[in-house]
Amino acid sequence: AERIQGYIRDRMPTWKLEYEGAETMTLAVMGCVVNGPGESKAANIGISLPGTGEAPNCPVFIDGRHAMTLRGTYEELSEQFQRLVEDYVASHYPRRASVPTPSA
Repeated sequence: AERIQGYIRDRMPTWKLEYEGAETMTLAVMGCVVNGPGESKAANIGISLPGTGEAPNCPVFIDGRHAMTLRGTYEELSEQFQRLVEDYVASHYPRRASVPTPSA
């Protein structure tokens, strides 16, 4: 969860500059497969991460619907979810028109 949250914090300033409305995106990164799905359904994109001793099965919800279940090591899960978020931003928010910078 910390890995994903750190990634989102790092990427959001860039997304805000590149994509109109990206700052309104809601994410749920939950460390519990019991309560996580409810929180994830209410977000634009959400993941329920496994708790200690739980199998690494992570349901992912996109716009309130179960989209897939990710499986793998913690590193693989983090990378897969990061790609999903990048794809979500690129496909749901229009790119901002580039503003030409004045010549010096």
